[in-house]
Amino acid sequence: MIKKILWAVMASLVFFFSTGVAPASAVELTEATRTVTLDTAGQKTTLSTQQVASGQRLFNLQCTKCHLQGKTKTNNNVSLGLEDLAGAEPARDNLVALVDYLQNPTSYDGVDSLTELHPNTSRPDIFPELKNVTKDDLKNLAGYMLIAPRLDERWGGTIYF
Repeated sequence: MIKKILWAVMASLVFFFSTGVAPASAVELTEATRTVTLDTAGQKTTLSTQQVASGQRLFNLQCTKCHLQGKTKTNNNVSLGLEDLAGAEPARDNLVALVDYLQNPTSYDGVDSLTELHPNTSRPDIFPELKNVTKDDLKNLAGYMLIAPRLDERWGGTIYF
């Protein structure tokens, strides 16, 4: 008897809380939002919503340990904001350059190799979690990083302690 009453109460609560609640909707990614700079010549490319979603998933899995919301925990002076990416040497504010960085990372001034320090696909012996990441995955990840400032006003910037 008590089980029946509990089930009836639970069913009533589920029904009560499910009515009148609008379904959640994702941010609409327009073509303009999904269009990013491809290379240093300024050519543009438009990513599909699936590519952006794939890039976001990969970013959340592999990058947020150090780059939550595009900030850099290990160096508060350099973020993944577009201004900081453009200021790197070479500039990393385009898809091709970011993919290159994810394969062969260098210091912000471009002088020192960071392949043994920053996760990358060229050193699966050190970063085995990236050994199955494909070039398409890197393109999606880089694309998401270029689109993210348009989706989240908190992207990049400074970490305050």
